Amino acid sequence: MRSSRTFAKLAGVSAAVSLFALTSPARADYTFYRTEPHTGACWNKVNAYGGVYQVTNNLLNGTGYTYTATVQNYRPGVGLQSSEAYTASPGEWKVGGLVHVAIVPNDEFRYYLNGALVAGIPANGIPYYMQHCKVTTSPSVKVRMALSYGLAALDSVYTGACAGQYRFGAAPSTGIWHYGSSCGSGQGNYYQPAGARGFDCSGLVYNMFQYAGVPFSWTSSTAMKDGIPKVSKSSIQVGDLLVKYGHVAVYLGDGDGDGIPSVLEATPEWTNPDGSKTGVIISDANKYLQDAAYTAHRVPGI
Repeated sequence: MRSSRTFAKLAGVSAAVSLFALTSPARADYTFYRTEPHTGACWNKVNAYGGVYQVTNNLLNGTGYTYTATVQNYRPGVGLQSSEAYTASPGEWKVGGLVHVAIVPNDEFRYYLNGALVAGIPANGIPYYMQHCKVTTSPSVKVRMALSYGLAALDSVYTGACAGQYRFGAAPSTGIWHYGSSCGSGQGNYYQPAGARGFDCSGLVYNMFQYAGVPFSWTSSTAMKDGIPKVSKSSIQVGDLLVKYGHVAVYLGDGDGDGIPSVLEATPEWTNPDGSKTGVIISDANKYLQDAAYTAHRVPGI
C-alpha cells in the first residue's frame, strides 16, 4: 500500500490540481480505490432527472511508469453510455471530467486503469460508500497531511485493539486472526488477509498524526481522552478528535454541504466474503457530537 515517502513525492507535484490545498471551501477529498498509482472519484448528487451523480475522477501517479485511466458510464441492458480516458506520465496528477450516473435506470460507474477494472459501482450503491466529497478543507498543512494518510487508508480492514503492530497499518505476509480475548479487551475476533493493511481506531489516528510530523505519543483512545487538550464541541474544527473511552474518530466537517458533518474512523463496519471486516470508513459525526460520552480534543502542534 501507499508509503509516506510516496505521498511526499506526490504532494509536491502540482499545486494546480492538489486535492489537499483547494481554494474552494468544501469538496476536498476523494475515495481512493487502490494505490501505486492512486485512483479516485468524488460523487456529487444532483436532484434532477430522478437523481443523477456527477463523478469527478482523478489519477495521482507517483510511479515511474505511465498509466491511462478510462472512466465509463454503463447502462445494464443497453450498454456503454460514455467513456473518457486520460493519461498520467510518471509523477503527474490528472483530474478527469464529469461522468453522469443516473439512479434510474441504475447506471454503473466503471473505472479502468491500463485496461484493468478498478471499480464498478451501480449508482444505487454509491450512497452506501459515504466517501464522496465529505471533507472540509483545513487551513493547517499538518491537518491536511494527517487526513491525506487517513483517507488513503479508506476500506482497510479492521483488526481490533489486540492486533499489536497490525493495528498500526502493518500488513501480514499470510492471513491472520486477531483474537479480542487475547488482551482482555472484550472485542471480537477479526481476520486480516495476507497483504492487507489493517487498523483499529487509535492505531489509525496515531499513524495519521505521526505521518504529518506532529508529536503524537498517545496510542489508545483512553490515553487520547485523558492526555489531549479538550475543546468545546461547539468550536470543533476539521482534524479534531471525538473520543470516548474505547473509541476515537477524526472530525471532517461538512464537506459536501448536506448539513451532516462526517468523521473518519476505524470500526468493524462491513463483513467481506473472506470474513474480514472493512474498517476504515467515513460516517455521520452527529452520533458522536450528540453523545455526552464523547468529548472533543485538539491535537497540540497542528
